[in-house]
Amino acid sequence: MANVSPAGLPEGLPDGQDEPEPDSPNPDSLDKDRRGASAGFGIDIQCDDARWQPYLGLVEARLGALAHTLALPAHGEVSVKLTDDRQISDLNSGFRGKSGATNVLSFPAQDFTAPAEQNIFPDIAFSLGDIVLAFDTLACEAGAADKDFADHLTHLLVHGLLHLLGYDHQNDADAVQMEAREIVLLAGVGVDDPYGAASAETGKGETGRDKR
Repeated sequence: MANVSPAGLPEGLPDGQDEPEPDSPNPDSLDKDRRGASAGFGIDIQCDDARWQPYLGLVEARLGALAHTLALPAHGEVSVKLTDDRQISDLNSGFRGKSGATNVLSFPAQDFTAPAEQNIFPDIAFSLGDIVLAFDTLACEAGAADKDFADHLTHLLVHGLLHLLGYDHQNDADAVQMEAREIVLLAGVGVDDPYGAASAETGKGETGRDKR
């Protein structure tokens, strides 16, 4: 789980999908752009891997519920890129100088120096930034920890969104604050505390304090 400092996910990033692999569908056949149906906070979903298809509705619904709980303004939006380990490895290397895949990357578009409150959002249309999720790593983590994939996905959506809102886990105090907020938000959508039991992770960053 990582927060990337550049403002938003730039155009033209390497996507690792120059030519589809033999078992992969043509990227043009995927539901690459899905706009949140609600009239409220905007949710743009880009699906770059067909394995995410069954979860598109869940991603949209969970983010919509979180936006409502967090009172995110209707003139704002967030972008979500659903991809695989190869693509997120390229981003992890290019923007963080770290090799290998990770579960989620966040690219904030706003410069919040502290966790954002409703009254400091821009008055005009704005983007919070981008959340990038890797299917392979999420599935591996969920299996290793005997967790429901949808619940683990929801946890990482919450984690990524909080990074866009200025939360971080660079020290223990910040990590405790971020984890506490995650637990409350997850409970609001019916997901149990992911920090309540020892994690089966092996360095993938299941909690904010495991991997910075």
